[in-house]
Amino acid sequence: MPSLPAPFDRSLVLENLGNDEELFRQIAALFIEDWPNSRQRLAAAVAAVDAEAVRAAAHSIKGAVSNFGADAAVQAAKNLEAAGRAADLARIPALSETLVAAISDVVSALRLDIGS
Repeated sequence: MPSLPAPFDRSLVLENLGNDEELFRQIAALFIEDWPNSRQRLAAAVAAVDAEAVRAAAHSIKGAVSNFGADAAVQAAKNLEAAGRAADLARIPALSETLVAAISDVVSALRLDIGS
């Protein structure tokens, strides 16, 4: 059975950070700490059926998770951001769930990596 790709690309992150392990741990910890707030903003926007707020939340999440070379999560954020921009209200709930699952995978992997 083939293994699934890792939720984030540790070697890419470290390369971008000049192989600074401590900086990696700090950035990962900040991302983990902020995720509940970002998730809540996204959930509130989806619940309010506010396409612009969904777009803005997805854009913010995309920027944060892109620091980790998390391709699946970045793509999920791009898809949700595009749906928000297009006010595609029918697709937003499912795309939001996909994004939350992808980010949750990244957060879990980062927690394991940094031991938090």
